[in-house]
Amino acid sequence: MMTENRRTSTTHGKWAPWWVYVVVLVGANWLRAGLLPGDQFPLVVTVAITVGQAAVLFALITVIHRAFSRSA
Repeated sequence: MMTENRRTSTTHGKWAPWWVYVVVLVGANWLRAGLLPGDQFPLVVTVAITVGQAAVLFALITVIHRAFSRSA
């Protein structure tokens, strides 16, 4: 019991809930796929764009969540 409480308290406020990442990343991927069809660029470029987009969005979600959780 105590281990569970300690583990959740150390990560509380550090990361946004998992579903926020999923919704934002899937939605952004869906928009990107509509704007930049996969056959428009070579596979390596498409993968690089997707990974870069995911990294930027992951960092942005985390920064926004930490900023709002500290002010609350």
